[in-house]
Amino acid sequence: MIFEALSEAADRGELLLVDGGICHYHLRRDGQITIREILVLPERRHQGIGTAMLEHLRQVPGAVCIRAWMPSDLPARRWYEEHGFVEKDRKRSGAGRSLTLWHLDL
Repeated sequence: MIFEALSEAADRGELLLVDGGICHYHLRRDGQITIREILVLPERRHQGIGTAMLEHLRQVPGAVCIRAWMPSDLPARRWYEEHGFVEKDRKRSGAGRSLTLWHLDL
């Protein structure tokens, strides 16, 4: 259930809350940050909130890269491209939706 996952992330310090946005991530032992969810409220988009959260992730001690799977058809793909992420892989979700793996070396 998402509540337990978010509660555990908060306990580990892997839940970033900013005015207008949230980022749930995980830092693996090998230094990879996996973005599990990242959301910006529609009325707050294009105000630098996602960029501010990304800058926070760049500063996580021990992080060497950031990765995120996201639906391939979302307009947010431009944001990943504009911030230096590269497309590494594609797959289908269990529901058949196309997903893209975005990767950023730090």
